[in-house]
Amino acid sequence: MSNVLIPIQEHEGKTAVSGRDLHAFLEVKTPYKDWFPRMVDYGFVDGQDFSSILSESSGGRPSMNHAMTLDMAKELSMIQRTDKGKQARQYFIEVEKRKSVAPTGPELLALAVVEAHQVIEAARNKVAELTPKAEAFDALLSTAGDYSVNEAAKVLARDHNIQIGEGRLRKKLEDWGWIYRHSGKPRAKQAQVDLGRMTEKARWHYHPETAEKVLDTPQVRLTAKGIDAIRKRMLAPLAVAA
Repeated sequence: MSNVLIPIQEHEGKTAVSGRDLHAFLEVKTPYKDWFPRMVDYGFVDGQDFSSILSESSGGRPSMNHAMTLDMAKELSMIQRTDKGKQARQYFIEVEKRKSVAPTGPELLALAVVEAHQVIEAARNKVAELTPKAEAFDALLSTAGDYSVNEAAKVLARDHNIQIGEGRLRKKLEDWGWIYRHSGKPRAKQAQVDLGRMTEKARWHYHPETAEKVLDTPQVRLTAKGIDAIRKRMLAPLAVAA
């Protein structure tokens, strides 16, 4: 059936039929404002089978209309028990058949364009979401400070969703050969210090009896450059660390 007997619309992303368009096609004598509520009494549900909308009437004043599903439109057509009702019902059945056939030619191209726009919009939203994090990390890399392993783990989790606690990060550093154990205490490998990835912070305490300053094992710390190298390796686990 090639002729458009009753316009098919899109309402809130779904195929719909105007109640007033169907009412006019069926040539129902009862005014629409009285006819439609009677049809709803057959068991149709507002928000599921139809939605109420305001439309402009010929006199410029708003009038009530309804966006119906194809199923509801078919049932209302059948309820009329007229030739027009049979014609409308058959028309809606043909519409459903056409919708179930795989699109080709211009229809397929139109769907591809819509899908492409959706992909682009999703990508834009993702960029907007990641931009603040990227800017924050760029600011971190521009700093000259250093961070404890615990602080570095928090930065990775907060800015890059790399969920790794202090213990696991410390284990990774040992596995990668960034740190080693000396008398059971972690120390930074000199190669990583030379690369600017790690540093050590001197620590001491005062002897409780002599009050003399006693040097402790230095604290292993990561630079911003080191955190960036960890980030890259964690996001690309197959890459070989330098």
